Amino acid sequence: MNRDLVAQMPCAPILQALGITAPPLLETAVSNVVARRGAEYLLALGASEYLGGSAFNAARITALLNDDQALDLAFFGIAGTLGEAVPHRDALDSWAVDTSGVMVSPIAPAACLAMVEAQGRTLLTASGANSAVADWLRRDMAGLAASIARCDIIHVTSYLDPEAPALIARLLERARERNPQLIVSLDPGMGWVGPGGIGLRQLLAQTDILHLNSEELTLLRGGAEPALIGTAMRPGWLIVARTHDGVTLHSAGEPFKRKLPSSPVPADFRVTDATGAGDTFCGAFLWSYCRDAAQPLEAAALGFSLARHKVSMAGPLVLTDAVRREIAAHKLEKSW
Repeated sequence: MNRDLVAQMPCAPILQALGITAPPLLETAVSNVVARRGAEYLLALGASEYLGGSAFNAARITALLNDDQALDLAFFGIAGTLGEAVPHRDALDSWAVDTSGVMVSPIAPAACLAMVEAQGRTLLTASGANSAVADWLRRDMAGLAASIARCDIIHVTSYLDPEAPALIARLLERARERNPQLIVSLDPGMGWVGPGGIGLRQLLAQTDILHLNSEELTLLRGGAEPALIGTAMRPGWLIVARTHDGVTLHSAGEPFKRKLPSSPVPADFRVTDATGAGDTFCGAFLWSYCRDAAQPLEAAALGFSLARHKVSMAGPLVLTDAVRREIAAHKLEKSW
């Protein structure tokens, strides 16, 4: 759960002003001190501030779609404190998401500085309250495993702490000992795909549904067929590979490969803010998948549509008339 500062401007002059060396259009970990200084600088330049973080963004979308509360939603994570408030936890509570699995930290939420330009976005991310993740997982492993075991599906996103992947893999293993039917959805992001390592392999071994963008898929597959990734996952695996033009599903079953019709970005389409687009996709996909697991391509279609709406607007997805029509059409199709 992050505090996102989004600036619609090139990254180069901002990196120079902050004295930071970071590759453009990628995510780089920075210290909390640098993040605070960067946040002040971006806010002075007119940057927008939002509650964010991959898991939080996905939960936001799932809760937004779950207006009939047909699904019981819960969140597990660390919520930072700002002044006297715990804004992420309070937002989840207001969306009818169970927050009994949320640990409140006196430390401020992690800060993510996003500089958005035509070619993409550059992210500078600090740990903030999330720096306690390893200690939290070790200390509360048994209780968290018992709570997660009561779920049908859990969606996992990355932390900066290099110890997190292996600890989360162990947590999922213990939860599955209690509930062998637990489905694990993983969006590792470049933060985990890039370094790779044994922790990621242990996580993949617990994963049923793997979400990857085109860059992550290319890096993880290493030139091989996606089925090679599937061999590292659980039986019945599903890889959801998304691009700017569409979505392809690679699965262990038949047909092995399914995809949405290619939908290139229209020439007059303006990308305003891509921050959280992948999370919007995941939240919508999971909401639809939970309602009908036999139709993952329909779930991908809704996720792709809402993600494209998201990149056309600043900040989190807003329920415009066009978005409402998209959701209503999907719900109508599901009812049949």
